[in-house]
Amino acid sequence: MEVYVLVPVRKTVVAKVVGTLMLVLAVVSLLAACLTSGITLPVALVCGIVWFVLMGNSKEFEYSYFDGEVRFAKVLNKNRRKSLGGYPMDDVIQIAPAGDRSVSQYEREVKVIDYTSHDKDTAYYDMVLKKEGETLLIKFEPDDKYLEAVEFKYRQKVIRRSTQA
Repeated sequence: MEVYVLVPVRKTVVAKVVGTLMLVLAVVSLLAACLTSGITLPVALVCGIVWFVLMGNSKEFEYSYFDGEVRFAKVLNKNRRKSLGGYPMDDVIQIAPAGDRSVSQYEREVKVIDYTSHDKDTAYYDMVLKKEGETLLIKFEPDDKYLEAVEFKYRQKVIRRSTQA
């Protein structure tokens, strides 16, 4: 059975502020172009394009687990999917909640890859793996169903977050 998790990435406050500013500048430039000789029309177009790029696009991360392999992908605008990598569970050392002591020993000597939503209120997991002599730490947000599927065969490699508050 294949298990999927789709996590939308939040836009940063800076992107929201810049996007709003670009929209305002585009509208003001367009109005000025209509009232004057049209010299501000290119400014309106550039601001409109920047606004669309910042605010019109959506990005999600997809995590999947199937038959001993974890895979990551980026989904843009709900229709373009780009594979970010797949890793066999044999290469995975540990999957644990972020900050867990079992993965903290790897935090200094690894390449960190962030596939989280960037939501400060959402807890995420760290997955440490060795691939071709390099140690990677992947930050991601699996749900319970995903972790249960991995635990079914690889229980010793998964540490779950305690349910106590």
